[in-house]
Amino acid sequence: MADKLVKCEAAWEKFFEKADVNSDGSVSIEELKHILTVEYNQKLSDREIAEMFRDIDKNGDGQITKEEFLSEMMKTERRTAVKEAFQKIDKNGDGKLQKAEVAAALREIGHYTVDEIEKMIKKADKNNDGVIDLGEFEKEVY
Repeated sequence: MADKLVKCEAAWEKFFEKADVNSDGSVSIEELKHILTVEYNQKLSDREIAEMFRDIDKNGDGQITKEEFLSEMMKTERRTAVKEAFQKIDKNGDGKLQKAEVAAALREIGHYTVDEIEKMIKKADKNNDGVIDLGEFEKEVY
């Protein structure tokens, strides 16, 4: 998973550099619109682009810095990786991790006692329903 995230970060860095047409170290809304609609031929309205821009421009200064951009993009990549890991562990595909599924996954990565597995499940199972859903899994992994 870590190797995949490193490759993703490098790809997002290249995207940012390409978007930063004037090489000032930040991306304006015009530059974002250009790369998305012209370079990548995305069919996005001005409103959608403005909304995306606001979501990434965390300090609201009208410019997206490389740090703001990478932080937001990698957050998305990590969420995707966590969801993929959850789905891999969820062998029966019911959207919940049963005790046996968690135990099998933990045994693949190392030796855990039944007691240790029970404690991990209990800690992650916030609503005490005996299974771990995606939301609980995400909170435990982040």
